[in-house]
Parts: sequence; C-alpha cells; structure tokens
Amino acid sequence: MRYLRLRPLPASGRLALSLVCAVAAVLAAGLAFLAGAVALGSTACGTALISVALAAIQWRTMRTAGADDADEVTIDLRHPLPRLSTNDPVTGLVDKAFFRVTLSQRVASARRHLQPLSLVVFELDGFERARPERRDQALRLLGSAIRRTLRECDTACRYGDAAVACLLEDTPEAGAAAAAERVRKAVTMSPTGRSFTLSAGIACYPSHALDAHDLLRRSVQALAAARAATAMHW
Repeated sequence: MRYLRLRPLPASGRLALSLVCAVAAVLAAGLAFLAGAVALGSTACGTALISVALAAIQWRTMRTAGADDADEVTIDLRHPLPRLSTNDPVTGLVDKAFFRVTLSQRVASARRHLQPLSLVVFELDGFERARPERRDQALRLLGSAIRRTLRECDTACRYGDAAVACLLEDTPEAGAAAAAERVRKAVTMSPTGRSFTLSAGIACYPSHALDAHDLLRRSVQALAAARAATAMHW
C-alpha cells in the first residue's frame, strides 16, 4: 500500500486563502443584509473579521520569519520528548515552563479552529505583607478554587510568587470575566481568603491580541490596572 504525504500550504498560500475567505464573507454578509437575514449577515461579518485577523497574522509571520522556515517542523520520534512540566508544590498547578509552551499551542489551535481563547492572570493582593505560612495557605486556597471552578479543558499554572495564569479554551471575554468572578467568590468565601483581595487581568484572542506574546502582555497590563484600582480603595 502506498501513501502520499501532502506538503503543508505555504505561508503565502495561507495568506491568499484568508483574504479570499474574508472577501467571500463580506459578499455573503452584504447579500444577507439585502435579503433581510440579519442573523446570517452578522455571522458572515464575524467570519470576515476573523479571516482578516488571520490574514494579518500570516502577513506578519511572512515578514518576521521566512515562509520556508515555518512550513515544516521535524521531530525525532526515536528519542522521547523531554519532560516540560512539574507541579508546583504549593498550589498543585503546573509550572511556568509548561505554561509558556501551552500558551503558544493554544493560540495556534484557536487560530486554526476559529475559536476565541481567553487568558486570565490572577494575583493575590497584600501577599508581600503576609506571614509566610499565611502566604502558602492563600496560594493553596487559590489553586484549589481554580481547580474546582475551571473546566477540565482549561489550563492553570503557577505564574509568579502570588500569581496564577489560566487559559480558557473557546471562551470570549464575557465568559472569562464570569469565570474570574466565580474564582474570586470561591476564594473570599474561605476564612483564609478574607485576609486577601484577588485581582485579575483578562485578555482574549482575537479581540485583544493576535499572538501568544501579545496575549500575555495585554493580560499582564490588565492585571496591573486592576491592582492599581484596588490600591486606590485601600
């Protein structure tokens, strides 16, 4: 039996395909609105926006790296892949090294399947002023609250001394805000959690960022703004 190995579409071809999809979606939206099908037209507009975002990503990829470099990836399956993660002993969540790899993979998956992806970064306010034993108690509480609240398909990791980052698959901004509020309530319902406040920064693909680096940067910026607003009320 013979098998044919298909080469991946080059970057220029993916760019052209995204532009064609965007044009087709705009035409479909126009026809739908003319026919009075508002819901169908709105869906077509959303598809057009996603196609334009994908085209922008492909264009930036072609400018920053050679198209040939991104077309093929070689993995030697004769040797086992190195272990990328260990669990944080305090929170029980995976570590920062695993998060960095997973973030890029989840953004790529969201781009491929045309799905939203949200990144929520939590941080315990007043962590530096607490006693060491209270810090560990608060971190264990935060890790437990996140594991109970988020879905199995979501990923949470210890990101800093008092920070935890969560990747929420197929989740827009409103869903991420609702999940963050559930985590906050789960933390503050505990006697240990009442000694701290919890700030969160949210960024979403593709509405806030189009790649993993910008998604992380925007979520950290949102967290800084949330912490500044919390500090003003102290």
